[in-house]
Amino acid sequence: MGLRLAARDLRKGAAACAVLGAAMLWGCPGDLEKQSEVVKLRVLAVQAEPAELIVDPAQPLPRTTLTALAVEPSSAPTAMEFALCTVQEAVPPPDVDCPGTQGIPLPSAGPTSAVLDLGDPRAIALALQLAQDGGVADGGALPPEGIPVLVGFRATAPAHMLPDGGPPGADGGDVQVFLGLTTVTARGPGAPPNQNPGIAALWMGDAGIEIAADGSTAAPASTTQRLTPVPAPGSKEPADGGVEALGYSFFATAGSISDLRSTDTTATGQPADTFVDWTTPGSAQQARLWVVVRDGRGGVGWIARSVQVTPPAGQ
Repeated sequence: MGLRLAARDLRKGAAACAVLGAAMLWGCPGDLEKQSEVVKLRVLAVQAEPAELIVDPAQPLPRTTLTALAVEPSSAPTAMEFALCTVQEAVPPPDVDCPGTQGIPLPSAGPTSAVLDLGDPRAIALALQLAQDGGVADGGALPPEGIPVLVGFRATAPAHMLPDGGPPGADGGDVQVFLGLTTVTARGPGAPPNQNPGIAALWMGDAGIEIAADGSTAAPASTTQRLTPVPAPGSKEPADGGVEALGYSFFATAGSISDLRSTDTTATGQPADTFVDWTTPGSAQQARLWVVVRDGRGGVGWIARSVQVTPPAGQ
């Protein structure tokens, strides 16, 4: 049985839905903090592995594991819920309750992971209902570019008591909540499956010192450090007669990042520098850094590092 998720409406809204999902994942903070600044619970990205759902009539319906990059500045334990949204519209309503009354809960695969299985009877029933509501004939093939399958998520963590005074949880409670949406592309067989890109290392400074995974790398306070992500081998795959363009997003718990995003390819197809400048905080502390890489086709990867910020010179 092939996938039937209201193909008529979803094909029309694929681009809009994908943009909405990406915007939700980048944070869309409700206050005035910079998007690159992590001062409360955030979900910076959601990775699907495999990155696409390939629906082949000759094979069982596919599944993928969703994993969230859920971060909290005080390292408080974070829990995730995922749900397949029963509302699969071009642009979901702002009050869509998914997870909730408009979501089918997905089975957990870990504290921040869940499994999306198109062979789940609940997913099949939803697909048939949406196809019927949309007037799509049973057995319709997926378009070559695929359709976005909308998934909602809910992250929770204890409210922290860092020097900024919070944040408190919802309604002043003791739990932080972050809600968002993401999409996973479902398509028929044909082109090679997209693979998630990765980041092999994060370099710091003009000399390109690799930031150690054990958090032992240091940088002086109140200095500007260049951050350069190094893609993992094979991250740039053939696409559309060329190769993928990789985009990067940068986040930190302290200091200031010059640009939220960078890309390795200009609008005219020329190579571009991917580094950004990070101004370290003015006092000694541990700063946590995250860089997310996206290939523009649904593939996602990331790296997490910590830097020991040392006292300013003369102290």
